Amino acid sequence: MDPVADLLAFAADLRYEDLPESTVAAVKEHAADTLACALAGSAAPLTAEIVARHVRWGGSPEASVLVFGNRLPAPTAAWLNAAMAHAHDFDDSHRAANQHVFVALLPAALAAAESRGQPIVGRDLITALAAAAEFQVRLGLAALPHMHVGWLPTSVFGGLGAALASAKLLGLPPDATANAVGLAYTQSQGNRQGLLEGTIAKRLTPAFSAHAGVHAAALAEIGVTGPRELTAGPYGLFALFGGGEPDAATLTTGLGARYAADDIALKPYPCCRAAHRPIAMALEAKTQMRPFAPADIAAVEVWLHPRAHALIGQPFRLRQNPQVDAQFSAQWTVAFALLHGAPGLPDFEPAAVRAAADVQALAARIQVHCLTDAAPTTHERLVLRMDDGRRAAISHSDIKGEPGVPLSRAERREKFLACAGYASRPLKQAAAEAAFAACEKLDESADVRPLLAQLAPPPSP
Repeated sequence: MDPVADLLAFAADLRYEDLPESTVAAVKEHAADTLACALAGSAAPLTAEIVARHVRWGGSPEASVLVFGNRLPAPTAAWLNAAMAHAHDFDDSHRAANQHVFVALLPAALAAAESRGQPIVGRDLITALAAAAEFQVRLGLAALPHMHVGWLPTSVFGGLGAALASAKLLGLPPDATANAVGLAYTQSQGNRQGLLEGTIAKRLTPAFSAHAGVHAAALAEIGVTGPRELTAGPYGLFALFGGGEPDAATLTTGLGARYAADDIALKPYPCCRAAHRPIAMALEAKTQMRPFAPADIAAVEVWLHPRAHALIGQPFRLRQNPQVDAQFSAQWTVAFALLHGAPGLPDFEPAAVRAAADVQALAARIQVHCLTDAAPTTHERLVLRMDDGRRAAISHSDIKGEPGVPLSRAERREKFLACAGYASRPLKQAAAEAAFAACEKLDESADVRPLLAQLAPPPSP
């Protein structure tokens, strides 16, 4: 029997009553955060055009497209909502597994549940999301140590998690759920080439995973079978994505003792998670060195963990998509933080990035180094030197938003309201406040669909 079978059985059998209060609270926070990111993502470059193209293709009106309000086939709605949720790279992350998690899970879960045409009970949604996160994250943890850096773990494993969440909300029995996950594995995808080239394709990779998960569950529901040897098979996850080095124990050790959802972080800044620690160090250095003018800066050096360096350590360049160029640049994000403070959604707009000549000039002077053979908890470092001899040397291991240093309720609310106001069809503050409150009471909801209707009003003429 494949080692994944026990993990799959645990996730498929999970009930709301099994979940500790901390996990329920975490899932509600992640759901609210993902919805917020999707609202903001509706205003990202080309989102409207992408939605319009899918609306033109049409199909059965099964599920809601957030903000735009169209109703489309469930896999299509999941794809569009996931693309919006990831558009600003503002969505959650699991540090150890190196994955965004809810960006594929929530859009898939909501679309699959809506397609049934029945009330979506909040506790059922929470349970499906907690189970799917457990499944997806553990698969990633088992394969990641030997995974080629070119793969995107979010996309490789996100479809499998999305399939599990969809299957639970469709009420599929265990055998059909296993088929759904196997069918999703058949569609596993996602590489970093689009990221390296600064293309919009990067933000679409979780969308393909969300689509795959809903599609797989729908096929399994009518009896289509999928592979079962997902990890140990000759062409399973360990062989193809994990470098042939199995870590089967990670799949089941401590199941039920602590849930993966409890270890997922929320982002305070709309950019690559690897850039958050450098931003925080730059903000601390800026505070220590006040007052100073940009001309007073003699040198800035940053030392990054190898995994972070691979993502954001390359020299900053303006290419075809300045938003991605800035989001995935330690040089740009550190320079912005030193000159202007914490970056927000408007600061990564393509026009804003192009216009920030002062940030570009300082970014070109920042040296970024790789800490070779570093552990995941390595203290990354930043040194800021001034012309007058002053020096700030900052070292951080924790990152704001991680479970150990979480965003406060006030910070989460502020992010939700900011994203809602940034949407292509902005929510009024009262409506955004009501939506945030509804997310906080998701476990008390007999039907989540009124919340979705509020976030997906009928399309404009």
